Amino acid sequence: MSKLAEEVLNKNISSVAKLVRKVEDEDNDVYKDLKFLYPYTGNAYILGVTGLPGSGKSTIINLLIKHYRSLGKTVGVIAVDPSSPISNGSILGDRIRMLEHSVDEDVFIKSLATRGWYGGLSKTTSRIINILDAMGKDVILLETVGVGQAEVSVMNFSHTTVIVLVPEMGDYIQTIKAGVLEIGDIFIINKIDKSEPNELSQNLGALIHHENEGPQDWRKRIILTSALNSVGFDELINAIDDHREFFLKYKKEKYLKNRANNELKDEIYGYFLDFVIKKFDNDKSFEEIVNSIAKKKADPYSSSLQIIKNLKIKK
Repeated sequence: MSKLAEEVLNKNISSVAKLVRKVEDEDNDVYKDLKFLYPYTGNAYILGVTGLPGSGKSTIINLLIKHYRSLGKTVGVIAVDPSSPISNGSILGDRIRMLEHSVDEDVFIKSLATRGWYGGLSKTTSRIINILDAMGKDVILLETVGVGQAEVSVMNFSHTTVIVLVPEMGDYIQTIKAGVLEIGDIFIINKIDKSEPNELSQNLGALIHHENEGPQDWRKRIILTSALNSVGFDELINAIDDHREFFLKYKKEKYLKNRANNELKDEIYGYFLDFVIKKFDNDKSFEEIVNSIAKKKADPYSSSLQIIKNLKIKK
């Protein structure tokens, strides 16, 4: 039995922070804690927010924290920022608007760097979601890196996915329609106090048309907001509440299976990724192959196949 995990269940903030740090440090001892906590997960409402940097995601999340706290709900926030390609540290780390909640014991805010992980999230995201869920958070707000088509992983862990856009995006909407637009449940066009949103709203509406809808199909919403002035926020909350009801009625069972599938694959993928990186970083023969490829004496294609063959891994 894990004493640390028990303290997490008892909502001990310092224990939660300690366990999160163990997850980030990839402590091998963390598995027993996560195993202990897993049966206690599945109760939090997870709201994912993605969109371009500068679109106002953090401001919107700050308003959402205030809203849920006004209802007496406890809140967890996981904000994922891009990593420096040199240090692996977070480049943005801009949580200034959330600092007012740092003294609230019922709000737990954690910033994560992607560290090269795919999909706009961090390798540790799902684990930390489960920790906050198990500690009893009513709502978990998940903010992704938000740079374009890659940020579709947010839908694997969120019950409701909100995409934040801004009017000055122009034709950019066309470049992301095959990716992010397909996973959004609610679209926010923010900063309408600075630019005219009608053109973007019309284009977006055309892209998320509602043909062949049935009772189990969600009708995607477009909400116009000015987050700094709280304009449109009531409409946003109504849309989120509506989608939550829809999710619980029609999508929860499928979501749970998909999430289990993704969590399991991510754990396996992460293990082998670490294994390969550590193995090759200290392998002189691998460095020799790299040098040969750099000098055009070998190619990365046949060389990689030979390495995989030596590892006895088959497709």
